[in-house]
Amino acid sequence: MTKPLTVPYRRFSEYVGVDLAQLRPHGSYGKLIANRTHALDTLIARFGTVPQDLLVRRPCPTCAADHSTHELTKDHLALVRCLECGLVYVNPIFDEQHYKEVYGSATYQAIMKDLGEASHEYRVERFGRERVEVMGQHLEGVAQPRYLDVGCSTGFVVEAATQRGWRAEGIDLNPSAIEFGQRRGLNLRVAALEEAGVAPGSLDAISLFDVLEHLARPAEVVVQAAGLLRPGGVLYLYVPNYDSASRLLMGADAHFIWPTHHLNYYTPATLSDLVARHGLETALMQTEGLDIADYVWQRRELHGEDVSAVERIGDVLQFLANAGAYGKNLRLLARRVRV
Repeated sequence: MTKPLTVPYRRFSEYVGVDLAQLRPHGSYGKLIANRTHALDTLIARFGTVPQDLLVRRPCPTCAADHSTHELTKDHLALVRCLECGLVYVNPIFDEQHYKEVYGSATYQAIMKDLGEASHEYRVERFGRERVEVMGQHLEGVAQPRYLDVGCSTGFVVEAATQRGWRAEGIDLNPSAIEFGQRRGLNLRVAALEEAGVAPGSLDAISLFDVLEHLARPAEVVVQAAGLLRPGGVLYLYVPNYDSASRLLMGADAHFIWPTHHLNYYTPATLSDLVARHGLETALMQTEGLDIADYVWQRRELHGEDVSAVERIGDVLQFLANAGAYGKNLRLLARRVRV
């Protein structure tokens, strides 16, 4: 039986909205939606589908079971649900070389450039400082925490941590994002976690924001990250929330259901299960999101509907989704159990 999750009571007075014009400047969100299948376009043009001999089956990325049921199909790829632990994941998938090429491609870098660089300073102020504050609240008596942001993008969280006096660095596989952050004087480099050269037990905090959903073997990365933490150190994770208002409102059309890029789909229960399997104890679980804003955009831009009535009460609806753990962005902070 699944262990019940505790959802903390939240007050509307504490709700902080998001300035979409600053977060998604110059139509960058629309460009993301329009180019979501860029990784498959050549194959589809040639074959009309994805040839099965290019795909490889995998067991459940959390529990390694091989018993699943079909969940849905989107963009020629299938999502299944593990019958043992409940995780939803893409199966079969391409080999890992394919994904390295996708994330290094000019198209993907252009998408991320549009989303990340123009909004960098806003992200530092609105999200970077908030994330650093949350991690700081869970570190016990550490004056200058040593912190690694894995998948750091332009380094907006690293910048916020550095401003606070942390010994902060970031790694990412996107060269253009790293170059942007380096020009701002941030300690960033192109590397995967296994190439980071960090000594075991030497970090106070590690974050993986919007990373685990992209990985063929996410449990291995959680194990690696946990090993780099000192006892009592914290791991902060952000992933899309499969049990979100976005999916309830838009179904498979929810934009985070992006099987060419997002290979794993967590819920509060399945994400807490993942970290518990690897010696980490959940200290904080909450959701935030842009579910209502994304729904409004979809109905207005793609379907031509008048959604002004929903837009007027969007902040209240979003707060309720967040408070009930149905916000699109799932946040989990876990602590390495002291030994």
